[in-house]
Formats: sequence, structure tokens, C-alpha cells
Amino acid sequence: MKFTNTKQSDVMLVAIGGRLDGSGAPEVEAHCRGLLERGDVRQVLDLAEVEYISSAGLRSLLVVAKQIKSAGGVLALCCLSPMVREVMSISGFDKILTLTSDRETALAQFTP
Repeated sequence: MKFTNTKQSDVMLVAIGGRLDGSGAPEVEAHCRGLLERGDVRQVLDLAEVEYISSAGLRSLLVVAKQIKSAGGVLALCCLSPMVREVMSISGFDKILTLTSDRETALAQFTP
């Protein structure tokens, strides 16, 4: 997995690249948890470079969302490829996670 962190105002934007599967999912969880432990409770995950997502990847995103919510934060996902968006839709995750088409829309989720 590849991670690129960019702080925008008080929101941590994390661009993720690779396969969000059984081997990549724990890396995503650990990376986001590390950011959360640093105080980054408002996170946007840019999934434009995620080429595949499995049930393990879905589970890891749910774990991250719950951890962030428990810390009083907010999570949004953006820039999903058509395949990843379809998996989110089929699994019902589009109903429980905030999915946006681009970074600007995701970042707008954090403005009052």
C-alpha cells in the first residue's frame, strides 16, 4: 500500500494506492489509526489509486470509520473508481459511509 498525507485546514487527506485486500487492509487500518492517535480525527480517504477492494478491505474501512466516530471525528471517502464504487453499492456501504466523487466535495463535508 502507498499512502500520501496532505493536511488541508484541520482535515487530513490520505491518498491510498494499491489493493485493499487481505494484505492491504491491515495497513490502511494501522495508518488511519496512527493519524487518529496523533489527533487527526477528521479524515478524507482518496481511493482513486485503489485498484481492488475485497471484503477485508470493506471491513477495514468500517473499522476506521467506527474508530474515528468514537473519537468524535468524521470520515469521508472520495474519488472511488467505478469498480470500487460498485462494490460499495452492492455491499450497502454507500448507505453507511460518506462517499463523494471528488476531494472538494469530500472536504466540504467538514465545513459547518
